[in-house]
Amino acid sequence: MATLNTSLGWVAGDAERILLVLDLGVSRYTVDQMTFDCNELGSISSSLVARVRALLDEYDDAISIQKGLGVSEDSGKTLIKADVLEWEVNKGGRFEAVLLERGRISDELIKIFAFSTLISPMGVRSNTTSLVRS
Repeated sequence: MATLNTSLGWVAGDAERILLVLDLGVSRYTVDQMTFDCNELGSISSSLVARVRALLDEYDDAISIQKGLGVSEDSGKTLIKADVLEWEVNKGGRFEAVLLERGRISDELIKIFAFSTLISPMGVRSNTTSLVRS
């Protein structure tokens, strides 16, 4: 199991936080790989480590705001037809801004960790494992 190099600016738990923000899920493999990727990024650029940590804090702030609004991704909708329970998402408001912010943070993390085997070449999160032929 890889060990996160905290001398590069990382804090214990950062790899797991990144996985959750990227919606990749947490497993022994993904934690080990993201820990390796964090150490690799730290050897490339200390300023990117600081940027990733700032993005993680921004994401936590967005989640706190979302919780404060008392809504989730499934709420914030208005019932428009009771006979078939058809819902329409409310337009505008802070909830949509929070969702946009969370998406922006996730997209920026995908760009920063583009070298990771957990991210597909097209920048899309990948739940598959790349096989390497030896």
